[in-house]
Amino acid sequence: MYEHEVDQGEENYQDFSENEKYKLIKNVSVMCLQSINDLKRMCEKLGLKFDYAKNVDLILDDKFIKGQKFYFIKWQGYSLGHNSWKSADQLLEYKDMICYYDSLKYPPSLLTEEMIFYFIKDICVRKPHDYLTLTKLCSLIYATDAKCIYNLKLSFADLRKKAINVLEMPLKKLNKLRDELLIIMQFAELRKIMLSNLKDWEIKMNAISSVYVRIENNVDLDGPPANFICIDNYISFSINLVENPIVFCSCENCFENSKNCCSHNLDGTFPYNEKKLLQLPPGHPIYECNNLCKCDENCINKVVQHGPKVNVAIFKTSNGCGWGLKTLDFIEKGQFVLEYLGEIITSELAEQRGEVYNYLGRTYLFDLDYDKDCLYTVDSMLYGNSSRFINHSCDPNLEIYTLWFNLHDPKLPRLAFFAKRKIKAGEELTFDYKMMDTRTKKGETVPDKDRIKCKCGSENCRKYLF
Repeated sequence: MYEHEVDQGEENYQDFSENEKYKLIKNVSVMCLQSINDLKRMCEKLGLKFDYAKNVDLILDDKFIKGQKFYFIKWQGYSLGHNSWKSADQLLEYKDMICYYDSLKYPPSLLTEEMIFYFIKDICVRKPHDYLTLTKLCSLIYATDAKCIYNLKLSFADLRKKAINVLEMPLKKLNKLRDELLIIMQFAELRKIMLSNLKDWEIKMNAISSVYVRIENNVDLDGPPANFICIDNYISFSINLVENPIVFCSCENCFENSKNCCSHNLDGTFPYNEKKLLQLPPGHPIYECNNLCKCDENCINKVVQHGPKVNVAIFKTSNGCGWGLKTLDFIEKGQFVLEYLGEIITSELAEQRGEVYNYLGRTYLFDLDYDKDCLYTVDSMLYGNSSRFINHSCDPNLEIYTLWFNLHDPKLPRLAFFAKRKIKAGEELTFDYKMMDTRTKKGETVPDKDRIKCKCGSENCRKYLF
């Protein structure tokens, strides 16, 4: 299906101040004086009612135990790990939700007004908003192709108004679309679970990320990648990543003293201009100041090590490229965007994993081969940051550079993405995957059937990734 980028972006920016507040307090913890169970026992002793109610978010399943109906509950504000079974007698205040669940699992021959009302109310009120299901509903009711509705760039408020109008339609007319409506209703229930999973993933990403990361899927039912863990630095289970800067400067102003700064002492060129924008051509290494340098944290030659400043969105693409990454902010040419992070592994292990990833039709390996002798590779399959989701383009808007600051091992550079040009807010971020893979030997030909086809759609597309 299609992404509703414009109106969702506006809506999320309206709530962005809340995200900023969240980031300010996300690392704050307060020690509890008493556990929930202790409080409950104390209330019982004092003859007080202990009210720690959890609200039902979703009903996921049902079964009979000794003749009594039980429902498997997803609780509001809790991850799926807290799901639990509750008897129908324990859910009396959720009678409407139970009736709707039962009617979808065991559909009646004709839709009822109660079913229609519950569905419309839920899809119009529930957060996070489900643009995809609303688009499907409007496409069916108004006999319009979903692509046409998407191209209208309707806001959620516009789609909601059209959905509410369904309540004014005669039930007899709606029942002529019974089968199609049931499919959409059942699809909406699956989307609720998926969107809940994405929200949990978003919370985990933002707990680690120094910038806001939004996650959206307005295309299908795909949830978070399995077993993926967000990190904010390289990790390795077998390679020493101890920081050991061997060169440092004693500058008071590194920009004015660039010819005596770290980059010059390491046979490089000072990387940034006075606006901290990159001024090096592709292929040139970046040497930033490090922890041993006499300059302060505001040094103009400390950019990447201070982390990204660009807010981004991981989103499901509609062109078959899986997940992608887009910017939520305007980006200047030469501006640092983010690092490519992951697990540092040996090139031998990378060869083995590469065969698996090629079979999956995806690539997560980036060889650290600045000096052409590749000993190590970055693997972002299971450990990484938002950069894991950047798609390939034969005409990309990002360029990747090798970089060193606190770890000066020439075999272990960091990888930093910088903007090749000005990038508009909402634009997908891309780079050329050809830079990632150096394991194909020079002159070696890979059969077309074993190559990964390119879907970037640019005018100069090479048709294959490698």
